[in-house]
Amino acid sequence: MTHPQERPRPAAPSSTRQLDPPELARIAEGLVESALLWPGIAHPPERRWSLMAASDLFEAWVIGWPPGGAIEWHDHGASAGVVAVVAGTLTEHSVTHDRGQVLAVKRNRVERGSMLSFASGHVHDVVNAGDRHAVSVHVYAPRLDSMTYYSMAGHQLVRGRTVLSTARADVA
Repeated sequence: MTHPQERPRPAAPSSTRQLDPPELARIAEGLVESALLWPGIAHPPERRWSLMAASDLFEAWVIGWPPGGAIEWHDHGASAGVVAVVAGTLTEHSVTHDRGQVLAVKRNRVERGSMLSFASGHVHDVVNAGDRHAVSVHVYAPRLDSMTYYSMAGHQLVRGRTVLSTARADVA
């Protein structure tokens, strides 16, 4: 029984709750303004990333991409994500596959002010193919627990190393 002056406490967020793409996009939009001011991100000599925000439901990273900066084919484990391009232009390549056989590689150009979203299990690579630095905000839900890297062999995507979040050295 609660005391008449006590208010019931809201339930703690459930770890099984999943943020949907519009919620991830709103989080990214809220971080865009501070992304360009993040130390060392606007003009890094090599691709650089930093954790901007995290909760039990998501994590958000800012990434600085010099011209030619790239990350190889990878997934985000069980996490879905949104990428908001704050400056410059990024190019994402993703695969469409059937039973492990690659059917097509799709190219998606993401310019400043644009976003892309993806479901868990999405495999892609990302590159700054332009001649100017790029900055992006990446929001993942649930928080990243692993990333698996891949290579292309002919028309197949070949699974490589998996990096657990405690040892993760790359984000995109």
